[in-house]
Amino acid sequence: MITLKLKDPWLRALLLVFLLGLAVRLVALAEVRGSPWNRILMGDAAYFDAWGQRLADGQSDRGTVFFQAPLYPYLLGGVYRLFGHVPDLVRLLQCVGGALAAVLIAAGTRRLASTRAALVAGVFAALYAPAIWYDLQIEKTSPALLLTSLIFWLMAARPAAGRPRPFLAVALAAGVALGALALLRENAAVLALPLGFVLARAAGAGRRRVLAAFVAGAALCLLPVALHNLDAGGAPLPTTSNAGVNFWIGNGAGADGQYRELVPGRGHPDYEQQDAKRLAEQAESRTLSPAGVSRHWFGRALDEMAAAPGRAIGIAARKFRLLAVRDEIMDSVSLQVFQDTSVTLRVLGIISYGLLLPLALAGAVLVASRPGVRPVLASIALLALSIALFFVMGRFRLGLVPLLIPLAGVAVDQWRRLPRLPLALAALVLGAAASWWPVTGLGDARAASAANLANEYLRRADFPEAERWAADAWRRASGSAEAAYNLGLALRWQGKYAEAREPLRAAMRLQPAYSANCLAELGAITAALGDPAAARPLLEQSLRLQPGHEGALRYLELVNRSAPAPPAAPPAPR
Repeated sequence: MITLKLKDPWLRALLLVFLLGLAVRLVALAEVRGSPWNRILMGDAAYFDAWGQRLADGQSDRGTVFFQAPLYPYLLGGVYRLFGHVPDLVRLLQCVGGALAAVLIAAGTRRLASTRAALVAGVFAALYAPAIWYDLQIEKTSPALLLTSLIFWLMAARPAAGRPRPFLAVALAAGVALGALALLRENAAVLALPLGFVLARAAGAGRRRVLAAFVAGAALCLLPVALHNLDAGGAPLPTTSNAGVNFWIGNGAGADGQYRELVPGRGHPDYEQQDAKRLAEQAESRTLSPAGVSRHWFGRALDEMAAAPGRAIGIAARKFRLLAVRDEIMDSVSLQVFQDTSVTLRVLGIISYGLLLPLALAGAVLVASRPGVRPVLASIALLALSIALFFVMGRFRLGLVPLLIPLAGVAVDQWRRLPRLPLALAALVLGAAASWWPVTGLGDARAASAANLANEYLRRADFPEAERWAADAWRRASGSAEAAYNLGLALRWQGKYAEAREPLRAAMRLQPAYSANCLAELGAITAALGDPAAARPLLEQSLRLQPGHEGALRYLELVNRSAPAPPAAPPAPR
């Protein structure tokens, strides 16, 4: 039996933090195994997983400008190449990374505050429910959290008085960490300012060499991607070509501060890049490079903001409000449905953003005067601004968490001081109010998750399961056009033609952009029920709304041949 003896109590404490973080993650992973939320990959998870499999099979991305940040799928490709397509192995590795992130947060906090504050921060990070939830998903958020925690640890480092440290190596490592993080979360590049400041200040007279090493480390990660994009698309984009699209999503006409689809019903990553290019080229009546597509969307967003400055200010205010809300704004799947499956996540639900933000604001007031804390506060402000510049999602906001948890640890450690410091107490109350005051427009997270799951089952032609989850989504959110449309498709492809009509009609009422698709399906249903004469006007109307609609053309050809049966293969669900 191998035993590990650690004489230093602090090292033993860090080991316990790591084991605690790993244990709760492994228990949660065991609980969700077998659930559809674990088995079925949706949205970005499905996209990254497929990308990773292609890379593992030896396919190259040459000739393609990256639209999504590439580091995570390349990591997946490496794991899949070595061990086969085992997503649960990736989840296991992410659980280890999440536990290690808690250790880095604790170690960095001790450099800025007390040992007790560091222990509180480490335990908070180990048990923080949203972080555990992201570790269980095939999603780049988990490694991004680990790298942000590493950057915080490096930022908190202080040189011993009179003893110059080997800052060239530290600066090179910091640059590599930042460059890698930017290939997971492009907005993280703003951390170059506070991190570079900390390294330069600590290096003293050797700051030029240290900053050169820092830049070289970042270039090691970013330059290959820039050269790849230059070769593929004529522009040296250091990360991706989606900045303009994301800027319009968060700021253009109709924005609400959250993600929205460029084309309703086509929010899947498989469609987003091609829709962005197609719409931009239609608007400019010319072929555009990926960089040109991005510039188009930037320009369109700025024009729409200038045309309605009051609306633009209101959207900006709403985004900062969304950065504070306690709810985790979902992408394809919500924390709530994972909590429905995992007792661990339900129990740990209290350790959430709604608890973190008030404590962090109070802690910031308590230690704001310390020089070592100022770069951390600047990092929080820069990251928050970089998120609000585009749009807000829970996985984007998680980048703030490794920097907020140390401040929360300070507040818990020094809680006796709060009543004597009105500003700190006011920060606590303000943070609680901002986090817990309800925000409109977030929708039913369980319903949205069920609708997305139904859509994925449709893509797999598993129509009974698609019907089950679409019906659940529509029951929870009767105003969801996506849920209604998916239910109509699931029923229609099981031959339940009469039942399929009402949800398809409802989808048209709820979201007019679905009309061409719904009319095409209603025409096919009408033909299948033996009335091709009544089907023809529906299909023709679909084609008037969307000339060249593939499904409507196919169905109309069958109707013209007086073939009442629908085609053998279903269309894509969205």
